[in-house]
Amino acid sequence: MFEGQRFDHVLVYGARLAGQRVQAYLADQDIRVSAFLDRDTSLNQVDGISVASAQDWATRHDPATACVVIGLFNNYVDVGEVVTQLQQLGYGYVVSLVEFVRHFPEGQPFRYWLVDPRYYEANADRIAHLRENLADEISRELLDRIVDFRISGDYSRLPAPSPRQYFPEDLPTWPQPLRFVDCGAYTGDTVQEMRAAGLAFEAVATFEPNLENYAVLVPTLSDLHAVNFPCGVSDGNRRIGFDGALGAGGHLVESGGDTVTCVRLDDALPGFAPNLIKMDIEGEEPAALEGARNMLSQYRPNLAISVYHRAEHLWSIFEQLQGYGLPYRYYLRCHAHSSFDTVLYAVNSLEVTP
Repeated sequence: MFEGQRFDHVLVYGARLAGQRVQAYLADQDIRVSAFLDRDTSLNQVDGISVASAQDWATRHDPATACVVIGLFNNYVDVGEVVTQLQQLGYGYVVSLVEFVRHFPEGQPFRYWLVDPRYYEANADRIAHLRENLADEISRELLDRIVDFRISGDYSRLPAPSPRQYFPEDLPTWPQPLRFVDCGAYTGDTVQEMRAAGLAFEAVATFEPNLENYAVLVPTLSDLHAVNFPCGVSDGNRRIGFDGALGAGGHLVESGGDTVTCVRLDDALPGFAPNLIKMDIEGEEPAALEGARNMLSQYRPNLAISVYHRAEHLWSIFEQLQGYGLPYRYYLRCHAHSSFDTVLYAVNSLEVTP
């Protein structure tokens, strides 16, 4: 199946959505999947295909004759540990999702940063430019390892996730008290984590278009007298669809979904004078930054911007901010497995606290 190799069995590790999509894609290629492998012992079969643990399947078959395609794609699972376990059990060939997409680049479903690995190779110059402008060796090494992983699929290349997303302890300290704008506030979890770590707030403004999340957010932050908006943020004030089916991964859509309001930060918060803006808004970050141009130019707030929702965001959001001509020093940190929750930190170099 892969580079002329043949196997008695093709297996997919992961029986949930990502694994099911891999199986469906293989079926379209006339490649039959013998079974799903999964740690969830409550699953017996999916779409008529049996589900077994990797260990159980290996006791009933020769694992050396099987090709296992990894069907896991989320920020919670250490896939490197899964691959190691499969290898220790004697499985003959384990294919990461990155390798799978390299073998079959056409017609793949959207998966955040996961694209044909050759896309990263084609943008090597832009990645190198980002590297040259990162402020510390930790950021440069992390960038190298993320790109290596996204090209090779070798999970061992990735470091352990960094703690304290949006306020890493190895970065310059955010100015306090914070005047904080939280775009993609979810249920207020970021503010709560910051408070637990001892950060002080003078003012908080949140934006969360998912009304179920918003209903939790408002009472959670009530004692802070936060200004809460049941809105998304973008480069224009408009009504648009919102797909909230993925919970924390809810995102704007051009058609379908629930209708929500999007606003420009420049219009929604005149005079708010933030000193920190966080954005985790499922790919809308470039548009939201453009909608905050005046705010960025006037107040030069520190920024914590997610750069993992699209492949090109890893370097293009830096290029966008650099083009604004503001006095930022740039840092990169990754806060979850498989290069999810990668954040570009733009620190106002005029306010750096050692």
